[in-house]
Amino acid sequence: MTNKEHAAPEPIEATWSVRIRKQLSRIRDLMDKDIWELEHLGRQTARARFYLLLRILTLTFQGLRRNKLPVQSAALTFYSLIGIGPLIALGIMVSSFLIDQSPANPSNGESPAENRAVEWIETAITYAAPQLSIDTNDDDIDNAELAPEITEMINSFIDAAQSGTVGVVGSLMLFVIGIQVLSSIEASFNSLWGVDQGRKIGERIVVYWTFISLGAVMGAAALTLVTVTKIAQLMEYLPFGGEFLSLALFLSPIIAFILITTLLAVFFRFIPNIQVNWKAAFTGATLVVILLQLYNLLSFLYVQRVVDTRSLYGSVGIIVVLMLGLYVFWLLILFGGQITYAVQNADYLTNENAWQKTSEHTQEIISLAVLIIVGKRFQGGGSPTRASELHKQLRVPNHILNSSINRLCELGYLTPVAIKLMEDERDHAYQPGHPLESITLGAFKQTFQSYGNNDGAELVVQHTPELHTYLEEIISLKDCPKATLTIRDLISR
Repeated sequence: MTNKEHAAPEPIEATWSVRIRKQLSRIRDLMDKDIWELEHLGRQTARARFYLLLRILTLTFQGLRRNKLPVQSAALTFYSLIGIGPLIALGIMVSSFLIDQSPANPSNGESPAENRAVEWIETAITYAAPQLSIDTNDDDIDNAELAPEITEMINSFIDAAQSGTVGVVGSLMLFVIGIQVLSSIEASFNSLWGVDQGRKIGERIVVYWTFISLGAVMGAAALTLVTVTKIAQLMEYLPFGGEFLSLALFLSPIIAFILITTLLAVFFRFIPNIQVNWKAAFTGATLVVILLQLYNLLSFLYVQRVVDTRSLYGSVGIIVVLMLGLYVFWLLILFGGQITYAVQNADYLTNENAWQKTSEHTQEIISLAVLIIVGKRFQGGGSPTRASELHKQLRVPNHILNSSINRLCELGYLTPVAIKLMEDERDHAYQPGHPLESITLGAFKQTFQSYGNNDGAELVVQHTPELHTYLEEIISLKDCPKATLTIRDLISR
């Protein structure tokens, strides 16, 4: 008998282990290489769409890890607690121009102690942090009430805002704190998109005030539709109110969903200081609203945990519960922002794992590529090159591309150009900062590598004379004839 006949059969466990390793290797190749191939971009085949979905999921989870969303959510929770009073005061100020601030009519079943603005603020807080209303014994969500501590806190904020005792200095402080809170929100979303520079103070005031005003209108309308009892009270004053009420009860959840989604889409599009597409913004907003609805529907799962927390912390327990609600709310909002980023960039990025811990050499290559692309456009008499065009052509993540652009601007190789069109104001454009014939490849390399403080290197050279050989023969590009080639000549070749 041969050795093969005497060989023992391979164990089943070993066979399955080999198969599993092969499958894992195929999946790794699929996620790292196959889905990023250019041949699949823009195609309408089933495989191309499936690869698009995988790219979106990959970019999302890579962003979750890179941007540390739980940490940012905790920071925004802190800022929200600090600024909740000023933001409520600003909301009351805006709502005073939009709605009737007179007390509700008790004869219509409304509480005379609350006006419409108070009711909408309470509904908004309940929607964002359902833990604050789960202590009610009523199973009807429309009749859910906030914890009395939160209601008392809201009333105290509103009384202070409406009493006129705040004064000019106090009003200014409220305004400054509100701007700082919104600026911290913008900074978090800028980090998701890899944007290093935020808006100027004047732009912030305009954008934030516009969003607060729009949010007050759309948010009030959406939250009114969410509360079915308010719709029923409104229909009592209309002809054929019963018929309209049945239709309104059927359509109100859909309309409320559309309004809240639209409001969040506007938020995702305009809060980051970068151009965001409507399609990506609505995709992220739709997913967030669905998650918020599930968050509210599943709030009963942690009822006992919230009760235990309030019992443990006593009178300050409501603050802990509020922090928990705001933390989950901001985590979902930031997750929506990450989804928006992934949807917009799924066709323009390569695998972001290739850009982890980017070396200085890679950063130099990217920067030179940016300068060449901008120089080509300028040399041909075209319009200034936009950041979005560089992003699409190079397929480099925003945070790395922006880092290269910022360094080129600081070195004087690029200069930003003002944008006249309102819709393109966040899509910055650039042109060469120096004549292309004055920039040589050698000068570019030396200037790029010398970026920053070099005093320490000079001190080391003084104590280590042997370094002169390295600096004079290698770093100086002494024996490199192409070092004198200019960018203009390189482009014209």
